[in-house]
Amino acid sequence: MLFSFLPPVIGLVIAIFVGWCCNRYVSNQIDSHPILQKMTWKTALVRGLKGAPILIVVSLYLSFVTKMMSMPEPVEHLLTYVFFVILIITVMQVISRTATAILNNIIVARHENLSETSLLTDMVSWSIYFMGFIIILAECDISITPFITAMGVGGMAVALGMQETLASVFAGFTMIFAPQIRNNDFVRLSSGQEGRIVDIAWRYTTIENLEGNTIVVPNKQIASAILTNYSVPAQDIKVKLQCGVAYDSDLDKVEQVVLEVAQKIQDDVTKDILVSKGKIAEDESVTTADPGIFFHTFGDSAIEFSVTLNCKDFTHQYRMKHEFIKALTKRFREEGIEIPFPIVTVQQTRDDGKSSK
Repeated sequence: MLFSFLPPVIGLVIAIFVGWCCNRYVSNQIDSHPILQKMTWKTALVRGLKGAPILIVVSLYLSFVTKMMSMPEPVEHLLTYVFFVILIITVMQVISRTATAILNNIIVARHENLSETSLLTDMVSWSIYFMGFIIILAECDISITPFITAMGVGGMAVALGMQETLASVFAGFTMIFAPQIRNNDFVRLSSGQEGRIVDIAWRYTTIENLEGNTIVVPNKQIASAILTNYSVPAQDIKVKLQCGVAYDSDLDKVEQVVLEVAQKIQDDVTKDILVSKGKIAEDESVTTADPGIFFHTFGDSAIEFSVTLNCKDFTHQYRMKHEFIKALTKRFREEGIEIPFPIVTVQQTRDDGKSSK
């Protein structure tokens, strides 16, 4: 009796070993071939197979052994269905991984700065798993017609009771396929919240503000809100700062000094940020667009002007303002250019009718 179970057990061990070898081979292919680090449909398929070969091989073997061994018919049918369900779930998992990776690859190829969103990937994954569920029901001789009919009737009831949720879901699809909002865009809502879009999910859009906190906003509100997107049509933005100099200043010299300082700060800050992100080497030079200066107002105590700086990203502006104000103040002191304090003249009238300051 014991020896009768020995061949199936040995076969199971061999099946596990073969599946493990296949899984190890897939993992080594991903790690050792740089070409598989790039997102292509072949890469998506190989990555989708990771971890699946051992379950596929073992399920097929156990299903085969179940049919070959003499077992009571109910037990044989039960085990066959169990192994078939495991096999279908594993295959659907591979297809789901591959499909979502290909979808993300298509999105990134069409929109350079757009990353994957959980709304699309979840929709594709659940659709594929639902197809697997239908296949399992059909294999188990369970009619799917009543099930589909019940889903249709129940879907109408759910739609009436979840109007707000469905509105957010469809708003999420609108945002994904519209070019106005993308992942990683820096936006400011009309309600005052601002930050970088992290993910667009079924009901909510996740925004990370500059302090690193997470803001969760329903898709419906974002779709109907007036918002400013600082990343469209380009990531580059212009930052304007206000300043003023004394009336006896040489404005030509002021203009020259401000532009020199602004250009240097733009180049230095942009280079430091790109180096820290690994986009350029430390020995590479960076040249940014020309800054601007515009004198515009004869103020109460100064001739006021605006300085326009060019930033590669919305979040770079704060560091650039910081460095520019320090450098410009230092350079003005070296050049003898005065930034005047506000001056207020108060005139008082005495009882004898004379005025005094």
